Amino acid sequence: MSKILIIDDEPDIHLILKKHLEKIKGVEVIDAYSGEEGVGIYKNLFENKDKPSLVIMDLNLAGEENMEQLDRHIEGKDKKMDGVRATREILKIDPSAVIWGYTAWFGTEWAKRLKETGAKRVIERLLPFKKFSEMVKDFLSNKT
Repeated sequence: MSKILIIDDEPDIHLILKKHLEKIKGVEVIDAYSGEEGVGIYKNLFENKDKPSLVIMDLNLAGEENMEQLDRHIEGKDKKMDGVRATREILKIDPSAVIWGYTAWFGTEWAKRLKETGAKRVIERLLPFKKFSEMVKDFLSNKT
């Protein structure tokens, strides 16, 4: 069984991704709605020798629409972990973790920082969910 951890603050994204990813045979999807929750889940799974095969990471984990607050989140100056900080913390726990960014912030300096921090890929959320799940399926089938 391959575990996929989705770290995204939008419940609708979880529902849609889960619907597509669970069509892949042998996949279990685990949800985290904040960077802090995602890091905690990853740590727990890793310590129990049951780490996810893949982490799907959003950049904006603020749960905010307020631009001033969002700017602080992007700069890493608010209390909530963004995708870059969550990626950094997961890689401290497990340097071999495979993290893919799947974000509407593709093509920004923020997305560039995610890649520089250690995300293996950063994929634009405009890519249809079905196509994204096919990429995940290919990745998982090449791992075995």
